[in-house]
Amino acid sequence: MPARLRSRLTYANVMATMAMFVALGGSSYAAITITAKNVKNRSLTGREFKSNSIGGKAIKESRLGAVPNAQRLNGVTARRFLVKCPDGTFPAGGTCIETAARAAVGFGSAEITCANADGDRTAGRRLPTHGELQAAFFRVDPAPGGEFTSHVYPTPEGGLQVLTVISKGGGSVAVVPDDADVRRPFRCAIDPLN
Repeated sequence: MPARLRSRLTYANVMATMAMFVALGGSSYAAITITAKNVKNRSLTGREFKSNSIGGKAIKESRLGAVPNAQRLNGVTARRFLVKCPDGTFPAGGTCIETAARAAVGFGSAEITCANADGDRTAGRRLPTHGELQAAFFRVDPAPGGEFTSHVYPTPEGGLQVLTVISKGGGSVAVVPDDADVRRPFRCAIDPLN
């Protein structure tokens, strides 16, 4: 050994170096040999667990508190996300349907009436689809004789037929000719305001 190293080799230096190796080796040994079998059930607190490391049956949901802002999405309350319909309409089938049926007219007149219902203030109204009208009939009764929908079917002769919904339960529909003499009540649909 070089003389310089031998001069620094004292009892205290040797003991300090050995103590360091024992301390490091001891914690390594503990980290390797302590397992879940060595830990008594329910003896550890939440601070002793790594974040997001437990779940499932280990968590008693009834003991969890309310999640902060659980009733909000990006600070906005759930009420703001509800479908908002213009006056005289109600939400049904993802759109807004007029609460009262309009007087019976021909199919073409019904389409034009809905398209011009709001003038230039909005994109306009339209006849509801079959599904939208079915959804509306959970809240209101259909007009006698059925109401027009926007569903149109071609006839073999080259004409058109229009689907009308007659009954509240949706079990009764009719296909009527697109003829000015065939008149039915109708409701207009409009997209929600939000």
